[in-house]
Amino acid sequence: MDRHSKDRCERSAFWALLILLFTAPLCQPAVGQDGTRSLAADTASTPSPHDTSDVAWQGALPNITVTATRLPTPALSSPARIAVFDSTTIAQTAAGSVADLLEDRAGLYIRRYGETGIATMSLRGTGSAQTLVLLDGQPIADPQLGQLDLSLLPSVLLRSVEVMHGPTSALYGSSGMGGAINLQTVQPSEPLVARAETFAGAFGERGGSLLAGGQRNGVSVVAAGELRTSDNDFPYRDRAAFPPRTVQRQNADRTRYTAYASVRSNDRDRRWQTAAWLTHAERGLPRPGGAAEGRERQWDTQIRFWGRDDRQVDWGRLQTRALVQHTRLRYRNPAQNIDDTGRTWTADVDVETRTPIGSRWLATAGVSGDASVAQHPSLSDDARQLHGGTFVSAIGTFGRLRVFPAVRADLYRPTAAAARTAVSPRIGANLQPVSSSPNLRLKAHAGRTFRMPTFNDRFWQPGGNPDLRPERGWSVDAGVHWQQSVLHAEATLFHNWRRDQIIWAPVRSGSWSPENEQRVIARGLEASTGARLLFGDRWSLDTGLTYTYTDARNRSEPGSPSYDAPLRYLPREQAKAYTTIAYGPVAVDVNARYTGRRYISSTGSRYLSPYILSDLQVRLTHTFDTVRTELSVRVDNLNGSDYRTIGNRPMPPRHLHVRLQVGL
Repeated sequence: MDRHSKDRCERSAFWALLILLFTAPLCQPAVGQDGTRSLAADTASTPSPHDTSDVAWQGALPNITVTATRLPTPALSSPARIAVFDSTTIAQTAAGSVADLLEDRAGLYIRRYGETGIATMSLRGTGSAQTLVLLDGQPIADPQLGQLDLSLLPSVLLRSVEVMHGPTSALYGSSGMGGAINLQTVQPSEPLVARAETFAGAFGERGGSLLAGGQRNGVSVVAAGELRTSDNDFPYRDRAAFPPRTVQRQNADRTRYTAYASVRSNDRDRRWQTAAWLTHAERGLPRPGGAAEGRERQWDTQIRFWGRDDRQVDWGRLQTRALVQHTRLRYRNPAQNIDDTGRTWTADVDVETRTPIGSRWLATAGVSGDASVAQHPSLSDDARQLHGGTFVSAIGTFGRLRVFPAVRADLYRPTAAAARTAVSPRIGANLQPVSSSPNLRLKAHAGRTFRMPTFNDRFWQPGGNPDLRPERGWSVDAGVHWQQSVLHAEATLFHNWRRDQIIWAPVRSGSWSPENEQRVIARGLEASTGARLLFGDRWSLDTGLTYTYTDARNRSEPGSPSYDAPLRYLPREQAKAYTTIAYGPVAVDVNARYTGRRYISSTGSRYLSPYILSDLQVRLTHTFDTVRTELSVRVDNLNGSDYRTIGNRPMPPRHLHVRLQVGL
């Protein structure tokens, strides 16, 4: 069987699997006797644009988002595609990290450099450094690398994750070329909350977590901690050997510690929060395939302190946010006698005011500033940068039409390099085309985007280029969103252009150096549908499907072999499906995803084969008075796929996980 026939067989098998998974009947379900409805029912109605209360703080409404507008806006009423994944989704996927959650459910691609390597994302054909990551609304990317390892962001401290598709530079500044991901941290809503969890699995997986907190007199306190470790000594087929043989993965162990604490006040006139988050991880870095091991290891430490104050003032609301972040990355390679440690420090302050203007407009405006420092043996002295920005964003309501204008101006002043400026306008629209159908919306969105070079791009020795210009581009999209109380569907077409993209290439001296040389055009389709249904008092069904088609091409050098070739390691097609069937205390979760071919050569002549993955989980819940217990058993890679996400980095075969959770 040739490769093309194999690809067709993979796709046919996946769609056959979808028929089994996606079995939601197209009927109006009964509402339970307790009045329970789906989460979508709570967000179908749109609050008045002149309600200046920060409803995004309320844990009961995770679908009220701020990512797309900097103002509380339901996903249905926003100008852009937004997906919100709440605690229910985390339980259904058994996600241990943000990477796990997004890999199973979001319309983006997670690129894993093996089971213990870093996990980065690609959204709408962009790279990981071109998508913004926010923590409670504040950027947290590493200024030296320009990206985050999503496997270091544990799910234990999250109540929801928002994914916004499309340009965000007009709202948040650099890096929002493909979109933004906002991590919303946990917030207790009960007088007392406590949860303990332990888990174990194949290939030496083990660990546990604790979470405790509560709320009294409008003040909530929560603390959480987690230990997660794994040997990852799984067997795999070494394709590079002749003849190919089955070997055991070595130097692939990983340990991650997490601690988190937060205090919040939820008074209507004044709301504040202070929080701290520590993550430390140690991991082996195994060589590709069956190459001789070099015993490489990496240690990552991330410490974050942040807070915000949101108060009612005469003209509306005034919010102040601040974040201090320190990261430490140590890399050791005994074979090359390397033992280097890089450190970064970032301090960020953001002040914004929100006020109604007349009877049609709600506006927010503000200023932000941050300072970053990086130290590394391969950086020329200490790399430093100061940044300041100002922005204006608004929502205008004109009958069934909402418009979302925004503009932002940024100034960056790095050491030993020229100052750079960027002006980023954006316009969005949300239209209810039929007066009798408030749950049907048309969306359109266009904006200018940019990304500043990282410290490594400008100051790495040898090769850094302090004269690099920011990457710049434009992005447009249009879509339709339909949502009823328990059913929803959305489809979006997008097109983006990027120029001056930074590419590291070899130079005559034998080293590598970055240049502003690549031009990229990316276009595609994003579609999703889902339902949460109840049948009487005992049965429920939660099911959905997400499909993405992305055609991202290099348009840098007409006439060259790489011109119009697809970008490397970006799948053209992805499909993700899930179904949860629950009867009383028993729930069965099935997740499946298809990842298309990923080209590995600059000319598009070689590629990694598509693959299908499926997971099965069974959960049993029981309540003793006020104590709730849940036992779950999950099988990952149920169909036993032998697959690679990048290069010759093998991933685990079929394996088992067991988890026990006890909580109040």
